[in-house]
Amino acid sequence: MADTTEVVGVWYNVLGAALQIPGARVNRAEFLVKEFGKYCNPATIEKIFSKGTAAAGVEAALMDKVAEDTINLHAGIAASLSFAAGIPGGLAMLATVPADIAQYYYHVIAAAQKLAYTYGFLEMPLVEDDFKSLITLLLGVMADIEDANTTVTELYASQVSREMAAMAMGKALNKAALKTALALAYRLTGKSVFKSIWKAVPVLGGVVSGGITLCTFLPMCNNLKTRLHRSVEAAKKMPLLPSVAP
Repeated sequence: MADTTEVVGVWYNVLGAALQIPGARVNRAEFLVKEFGKYCNPATIEKIFSKGTAAAGVEAALMDKVAEDTINLHAGIAASLSFAAGIPGGLAMLATVPADIAQYYYHVIAAAQKLAYTYGFLEMPLVEDDFKSLITLLLGVMADIEDANTTVTELYASQVSREMAAMAMGKALNKAALKTALALAYRLTGKSVFKSIWKAVPVLGGVVSGGITLCTFLPMCNNLKTRLHRSVEAAKKMPLLPSVAP
């Protein structure tokens, strides 16, 4: 039986392959301008940049609208799995991970970041290991892994209350991410029995069909959307957060 390090490595191989695809790291400023610029005035956009949507007072209904548009966009493209030729260096760069799997998780990763920004997260970590840890946790929420749910909820609260330094972009975060990565890897490889939508997405062999993609992608994104929406509602009870957009 594979040891823990080997199993966790399965997840990080998939994550690493997906992150090689251009656009996997979402530009927060460009995303916020493109999506919230349709609905908010420049002064509000500036507040969103500096504080995040929740702390800037953006209404939850507008966040939900942007989130739904994001999910539908990525679901549609992911289902077609049509841009493998755009990967720099060709498919050989993906080596141990099939191209369709890397493309699928590219869209999952991009959507996760956009949903996080939509509901008030600040910039993703600059340190590569911390970035991968946070992405892993966001995808853990998508897969309804309890450790990920708890940690992301705590992280969200620390961000909107401007106590980011007090929350761990370090050992605590990475420890939770390691446990989440292990759970994701087991689900991906089928080495453990879970009643999870992730079981429908194999790592080794086969092509991820458009139907399977939609059946897994949409519920995962909606899990994260629901969790973040609840976090926004909880944050409204904090005295420092306005409940409506200025």
